[in-house]
Amino acid sequence: MSKVFISQEEQCQTWLFSFSPENNSVDYEEIYLSNRHIQEIHPSIVTMKNLTTLYLGNNQIKYIAEELCLMTQLKSLYLAGNQIGCEGLPENISNLTQLTSLSLSNNKMTYIPECICDLISLSYISFNGNDFSNMEFTDSLQKLTNLKTLYLNSTKLDRAPH
Repeated sequence: MSKVFISQEEQCQTWLFSFSPENNSVDYEEIYLSNRHIQEIHPSIVTMKNLTTLYLGNNQIKYIAEELCLMTQLKSLYLAGNQIGCEGLPENISNLTQLTSLSLSNNKMTYIPECICDLISLSYISFNGNDFSNMEFTDSLQKLTNLKTLYLNSTKLDRAPH
């Protein structure tokens, strides 16, 4: 298994911009890039056909590139501690049919978008630290039949989902 870990000392603000078959001889299965001031996920990441885990916590990402949603082999997507709002999630995120773990904690989410409820393989979702104070729950969460863990800590909810 090929993994890449980038430490805080390494400069990688543009690291995600260099994926292409010509300059990437290793097709990583896991990438961990937290606390790197990354602002966007470059569309060329789709060339990484074996990538199953993408950890981009505590960066400055505001939206998920539509191309990321073509990576149907992804199983874990960790985007906690960014600046992603509901409008930053593309509708085609539901293409990630193998995704079992999703963390959107500590972002700018104000509700759970319908497209998340179409990720039927999800067993773990974390929305901790988002402002759900005005959110109305729908029956859409019931579509997530494999869901075992739903974290909603510090979301300002006044009632639990049913």
